[in-house]
Amino acid sequence: MFNNRIRMTVVAVVASAGVAAAAAAPAVSQAQWHNYCVAGHCVEHKNYTIGGKSPCEVVSGNYTNAHDGLLQAIDTKPLYLNGPSASQVEQERQAQIEAEEARVREAERAAFEWGCPIA
Repeated sequence: MFNNRIRMTVVAVVASAGVAAAAAAPAVSQAQWHNYCVAGHCVEHKNYTIGGKSPCEVVSGNYTNAHDGLLQAIDTKPLYLNGPSASQVEQERQAQIEAEEARVREAERAAFEWGCPIA
């Protein structure tokens, strides 16, 4: 009786895994990559857009915006009026710079994943 339960459990697990694989197969087979390279030869799909623009155009725009935000955060000079102390202002400024650096790294990662050059 114990062997029968184990056998039924194994059959149920194998059957559910087969159903899951069959359900995922159409989604995987219909996926398209924007750019893909094989042995130095790169192919770009022209029929894929994000908001009516090519993915590389969108990724490049996101990178430019993130980089401009980082430069602005670095160039901003803190004002010390009747408000928070200088150390608090500097901590907030450093946090802003770190957040902008994270946005730049995320844009660089997206460009790498899409296979897009960034200027």
